Amino acid sequence: MTGIGILFVVTALGTGSASAPAFEPFAEAASGWLLSGEGLPRDYRVTLMQMDSADRIRAIALLRRIGLLTDRPWPLDDLLRPAGAAPEAGQ
Repeated sequence: MTGIGILFVVTALGTGSASAPAFEPFAEAASGWLLSGEGLPRDYRVTLMQMDSADRIRAIALLRRIGLLTDRPWPLDDLLRPAGAAPEAGQ
């Protein structure tokens, strides 16, 4: 399990429910990736899609601002999709 996965499990256990990942723990993890010279984990997109759309947009903005997210732009449908919705085939 990746460090971010452990962070989300601990956060969910601490709140007493397995809710969608929140922005603040993700932002802390992203700062750690940047400071340690790591890139984004392979499953970052899955993690972001589990967030509420407002937190997802904040997380994408943060990743772009700190230079970790430099690839193709996110489609508007993915930005606004409800938390936990499966992405469409081919994306």
